Amino acid sequence: MAQAVASLSTPTTNHRALYSQRGQAAPSMPRLSTADVEGRISFVYGFPDPDSLPAAAIATATTQALTAHGRTALQYGDTTGYPGLIEVLRTKLKRDQGIDVAANQVLITAGGSQAMALVLDTFVDWGDPVISEMPTWLGAVQAFRNVGARVIGVPVDDQGTDVEAVARALDQLAAEGTRAKFIYVISNFQNPTGITTSLARRRRLIELAHAHDTLILEDDAYFDLRYGGDSLPSIFALDGGRSTMYLGTFSKTMGPGMRLGWLLAPAPIIATLASLKIDGGTNVFGAHVAAEWLPEHLTDHVDLLRTVYHRRRDLMLAALAEHMPPGTTWTTPDGGFFIWVTFPTAIDTRRMLPQVRERGVDYLPGPACFSDASGQNQMRLSFSFASDDTIAPGIAVIGDVAKGELLEAGGERL
Repeated sequence: MAQAVASLSTPTTNHRALYSQRGQAAPSMPRLSTADVEGRISFVYGFPDPDSLPAAAIATATTQALTAHGRTALQYGDTTGYPGLIEVLRTKLKRDQGIDVAANQVLITAGGSQAMALVLDTFVDWGDPVISEMPTWLGAVQAFRNVGARVIGVPVDDQGTDVEAVARALDQLAAEGTRAKFIYVISNFQNPTGITTSLARRRRLIELAHAHDTLILEDDAYFDLRYGGDSLPSIFALDGGRSTMYLGTFSKTMGPGMRLGWLLAPAPIIATLASLKIDGGTNVFGAHVAAEWLPEHLTDHVDLLRTVYHRRRDLMLAALAEHMPPGTTWTTPDGGFFIWVTFPTAIDTRRMLPQVRERGVDYLPGPACFSDASGQNQMRLSFSFASDDTIAPGIAVIGDVAKGELLEAGGERL
């Protein structure tokens, strides 16, 4: 029997030759696991604070959901999502974001990642142009690569998306006789920079989308986690949903294990997205639990999270000021999970990562956030997952290694 099992595990076919274009182009990626960060000071992933996950309240909501809706909660569900959760979400969006949408403009998804995948599946063929902020969310970089999108990167500065770079990209595409399938923007506390796009630039993006007959995909995963600055209307609300799709998630608040997010878009787009979504109803059980939990608990829980993350942001900013070498700069986000660090050009954050890891600390090198692997002297630091007392020691390690790298490169004496 052991011999038979061994023979079955030996490939006899060149499976890769059978792959689709997307399969052929797929990179070799390490498995994401929370075990990767055990025993380490991890500034890599945008994981929520584990001690703040609302396990007890969710357990109560689970009992309530099963008692009230057990037969439907454990059954297949609606393709667009559990109607009870859609109604709760519509109430939350109107109250907090000023977004008023009909139920047929809402699609419940397995987190923001599935929303992104469905949008790409619906709009992007191999080689189609997409305009995206660069740097941007690592998951978007991978998703664009997976579908063979032609990514046109535009910079992010202290006011957010460089809208004049967007205008130039749209004009160039028009000169080529084509247009962008959509413009991807993370409007609040951008991942990875933490920057928020200004109101004037939001309005300009809408003007450009209308003028060039294209769409905006607004990713607002961190909206609820604001602890500074003024709240701005979403691009979706400013646009009236005419040319904007709006992506959100409960992963940063209720918990990523729920795998629940949403996409807002004009009703015809939602209908097409739903037709490509063949999951038998997104997390039907979890959606029932969320519909029970959200009305009573979300507001207070978000207040708690804002306190935790505001404190950790300030701890990291103070540590950066103390430990980073001269010539290093970083962003000061008004919310979210991330700080973006830019070192002198002699630093290569990929090259110095093994030294930092040897000392028990992790970060995300900048090139992971660019479609062209630029950003070699930059890094993303997440302050959401590291405990308060580990932030300063972890930053000290990074600063020490960076100073050593500069000395080896013949930089200024430190």
